[in-house]
Amino acid sequence: MMKLIGFRIKNFRSVKDTGWQSLSPDNITCLIGQNESGKTSILEALKVFYTGIISEDVLRSDLSLPEVSCRFKIPEGWLLRITDNPRPELRELLSGLDHIELTRSWIADLTAVIKVSGVISQYLDSLEDAWKIYLGDVTLKLEEEMDNIDVHEATLQNITRQESVLSSQFPEQERGRIKFRIFRRKNNGNESLAGTMNAEMKAQLDDLRDKKVKISAELTRKKMMKRAGEKWKEILDRYTMLENHMSELSMKLEERHQKLTLLMRPFDDEDMAWKSVLNDYRKTRNDRDQIKSELDRHIAFSGYLINGFDETEAEQKVNEIIQSYKSQYNSEILGKKYFTYCPVFEFFEDFSSLLPNRIDLQDIISGDEQVEGYKAARNFLAIAKLDYSFFQQPSSRILKQKIENINRTLTMDFQDFWQQSIGRNNKIHIQFELDHYDSSAGKKAGKPFLEFWIKDEGERLYPKQRSRGVRWFLSFYLELKASANINKQMVLLVDEPGVSLHARAQEDVLKVFEDIRDTIQVIYTTHSPHLVEINKLHRVLAIQRDDLDSMRSSTHILDPMQLSSATPDTLTPLQCILGSPVAAEGIKPDKFNLIVNDTGSFYLLNAILQLTGFKNRISVIPSTGISSIPLLCNILLGWGLDFVVLLFGSDKEQDIENLLKETIYKSGTNGREVIIRMPGNFLNSEDLLSTLDFKNHILKTREGITMANSEYMREKEIPRNFMFSRFLSEVMDGDIRLSDFDEETNENFRLFIDKLNGFK
Repeated sequence: MMKLIGFRIKNFRSVKDTGWQSLSPDNITCLIGQNESGKTSILEALKVFYTGIISEDVLRSDLSLPEVSCRFKIPEGWLLRITDNPRPELRELLSGLDHIELTRSWIADLTAVIKVSGVISQYLDSLEDAWKIYLGDVTLKLEEEMDNIDVHEATLQNITRQESVLSSQFPEQERGRIKFRIFRRKNNGNESLAGTMNAEMKAQLDDLRDKKVKISAELTRKKMMKRAGEKWKEILDRYTMLENHMSELSMKLEERHQKLTLLMRPFDDEDMAWKSVLNDYRKTRNDRDQIKSELDRHIAFSGYLINGFDETEAEQKVNEIIQSYKSQYNSEILGKKYFTYCPVFEFFEDFSSLLPNRIDLQDIISGDEQVEGYKAARNFLAIAKLDYSFFQQPSSRILKQKIENINRTLTMDFQDFWQQSIGRNNKIHIQFELDHYDSSAGKKAGKPFLEFWIKDEGERLYPKQRSRGVRWFLSFYLELKASANINKQMVLLVDEPGVSLHARAQEDVLKVFEDIRDTIQVIYTTHSPHLVEINKLHRVLAIQRDDLDSMRSSTHILDPMQLSSATPDTLTPLQCILGSPVAAEGIKPDKFNLIVNDTGSFYLLNAILQLTGFKNRISVIPSTGISSIPLLCNILLGWGLDFVVLLFGSDKEQDIENLLKETIYKSGTNGREVIIRMPGNFLNSEDLLSTLDFKNHILKTREGITMANSEYMREKEIPRNFMFSRFLSEVMDGDIRLSDFDEETNENFRLFIDKLNGFK
């Protein structure tokens, strides 16, 4: 259900931030670039997105922590089906999404957190932000309330002192009466203080008495508020203490990372002091998060006390306000939930996947991945659909017959899967046998083991006795076939496939990728031109450093639209085929060889030939530019091959026509005309399309064009190679047909084909 369509990597080895990068929609993406450009780091970052496991060696020099995000295409409405009882706003959001983003990030102790990101997290974060704003407003009111209580208490203490001082100024026999008056408020007797106390002092004392009564009443009313405020301060102090301790531990963790990355200190798993710091950090983080939740809830509770609710009512209101501000889900909860539907990210590793000569059956049963060849042997048995019970067959004869049948079936499948010649007469046979250790094997005596063979018509050899290329082929086959049996989508990450293979065998690797791309998505790196398809430049991402003179510079990714800005060294695999795609298309002595001005025209004209049914009758030969056409003509003349040059109506091509007539034609063509000249209104190959078809099928835009297509591409600096390569790919895949074009375009196609027919 989830198909990987893009990624973004931050702070991973040489990668600072790739930005969002889109993968090829046809499930095969190729990463090209120099050594140390960061290609393998990208594959490894995608792998740890899935596993969540990293070590210090992936950290950048500034020790910033990695973050890897993946974008997946999903069926619209699918998220709603797998999310339990979302609230109305979240339900509406999920129902309309056709993609989802998940982000894996790491914290100081290098543990990972997976969260949903993108528009879902934006919505959830908006709720969280509103909750934080609400808590912030309540906190300000709570602080104001506590300040007022403090002021009232200080005022009451001050009044009490003043009262005491003022009372002490009266004669002792009068103090009882004053005290009586203070607490009785009125004296019903006929006694009067008028004769024994100063009228002004009496007024002051009465005023103090009134203030004291009012403040005492206010403090009594604020008793619950004071209790809540004191608890708030106590929780806040605990939270602050944990935060400070977290900062101290984070500094220690950073010092550890510095030793392992910058100072290259060895890593000691037995460092008990380090383990203590690590455990302390994780416990403190957990305690801090719990205290933070308690603190937030208590602030909300205090807010209702401020508004006059009693404690019971406030508790009920807190539950309501939390539900209104906070979703029952957060980014981490949904991230964990959606990640369970994520495709498997599998990193194909040559050395760990090579088939061994021999492996103990017990090691396979126990799943000991450290044993040499375990993964390949496991894949072998998975393809054969064998488990431990198979080897419990009591009859030795029946068991051997079953193994022989399995060997025959696997060999036939392997030979169908790989078309290139391997061994003698393409007769490679895969075999395994069940045997037991003899008495000389010590503790292993009598225990079963599996033995593997790669046999041709002349030799029966162990896998390690075969060439590296054959072993790689076989391990690759086992990996892919076993992966295809997994009932879950897979993203296969392959670093430098087939480096030990002949060029033809490398091209067969591409055929394998084509065979599996409907079920397994492939992302691979390469330096080889034989592993880059000329007609599918939309599959290529170019990887290079920002500063080529510094290994400390960051990795930068160029998508197919930006390939023209890549360095020549980065584009080395493409230069071999883009500069002259002859190696892939081929100069055919038995075909009509047509020289065209550049690679862009090579793609576009091949697409037109495909659409009109001429694909198998003509071989298009691209020059590296208009000025290189004479040189290419001379080369073909030297090889004794027939050819024709197609020229369009630009001034430069008019000059080339004159040059060809003065040089090439005079000496090597026996007077035969070898130039196809298109009318002057066709300035380049893209002008064969009407403006409407050019917009619909090449630009894929509705933008108005008031000039020739070729002039528009030049003015807008649109990458011709990429645009026409994509167009050719869509034509070859059957996504675009001749009937999709308007009458003007079809008429231009007929004109072009008629000119070709005139030379055949």
